[in-house]
Amino acid sequence: MIIIIDEASVKLASFYYHDEIFKPQWKRAADMSSASDELHDEFQEKLPDELWEKLYVALPADESINDFQKTTIQESADNTAKANTGNLRIPKAPADCIWIVSDRQQKQIADSLGIASVGEPQCGTRYAVESLAELDIEYLERVRRRYNHIPWDIGETDRCLIRELSLSDLPALYELYDKPGMTDFVETLYDYETELEYQKAYIENMYGFYEYGMWLVFSKETGKLIGRAGLEHNEMGYMIAPELWNQGYATEVCRFIIDYARENTDFEELYCRIDERNTASVRLAKKLGFTDSGHVDDDINASIYRKNIKNNEKH
Repeated sequence: MIIIIDEASVKLASFYYHDEIFKPQWKRAADMSSASDELHDEFQEKLPDELWEKLYVALPADESINDFQKTTIQESADNTAKANTGNLRIPKAPADCIWIVSDRQQKQIADSLGIASVGEPQCGTRYAVESLAELDIEYLERVRRRYNHIPWDIGETDRCLIRELSLSDLPALYELYDKPGMTDFVETLYDYETELEYQKAYIENMYGFYEYGMWLVFSKETGKLIGRAGLEHNEMGYMIAPELWNQGYATEVCRFIIDYARENTDFEELYCRIDERNTASVRLAKKLGFTDSGHVDDDINASIYRKNIKNNEKH
C-alpha cells in the first residue's frame, strides 16, 4: 500500500508517529518517476503544479508490510508488484495507492486516477474520518481494498482460512452447493446471473457497511473452498463440505466466529436457526454453548438457539 498525502496534513495523521511499526519512507510525489513511470505520468498530467510539489508518498518497507498482512488478506500476485529497488514495495497501478485528501479538489483528482481516498467530512470522500488523527494503517489498508474490490481476510484457524467472498469465487461456490447434502437445510443459490447481482449488492452493502457477513472458508492444506460461515447481524451461520463432516471443521470455524463477534462487535448474544432434523447442527450448537430458546421460526421450521457471548471466555 502506498500512501499519498500533502505536506500540510502529514503530521496530523496518526500513522506518521508510528514509524517504529510502519517504517514509512517518504518521498515527494514529484520524485516518483523511478518507482512507476506510468503512475508518475498520470499524476503529472492531472495535478496542478502547486499541488504536485506539496504531495508526498510513503513507501513502506517489506518487513512492516509482511507484519501487517498477517492480520489482513493476502492479495493475489497481480494486485501487487515489486521492483528491484532494495526492499521497497513500489506502486505499479492506482490500486496500490490510497490518497489522504485535504480538500475536494484532491478527492476529484483521486477519483479521476482511480485511487481510493479518505479524508475529513468536508472533503466529500465516501470513507471519512472526523480527524486525520484517527487514521491508522489498518483502516487505510481496508479502505484501499474495499475501493478496489479486494476481499478482506477475516482470520484463520488451525486448518482454515476465512475471508470475504469475491465475485470470482462464484464458480467454486456453485461447486460447493452442488455437493450431496449441502442444501438439505439451507437455501440453494439463485441462477448464476441473479446470484451475481445479489452478491454484488451483498459485498457493497453487507461487507461494505457492516464489515461482517457470510464469509468463505478455505482449507489451508489444499487452498480449496470447503464451506461458508459468518455473521448476519447477530445470527451465526455455517456449512462445511460433506467430505469433511465429523472431522471438527465446523467446530473450529464456529469457535473462531464466536470469538470474532465478541471482540469486533457490540452483540451481547448470538443465535442460530436450526432445523431439528439437522441433528449434527443441533449437537454442534449445544457443544458451542448455545441453548434452545424455546422459540421457533415458523417460516423455515427452525428452532432458535442462543448464546451470550460477552460473559464467556475466549474459546
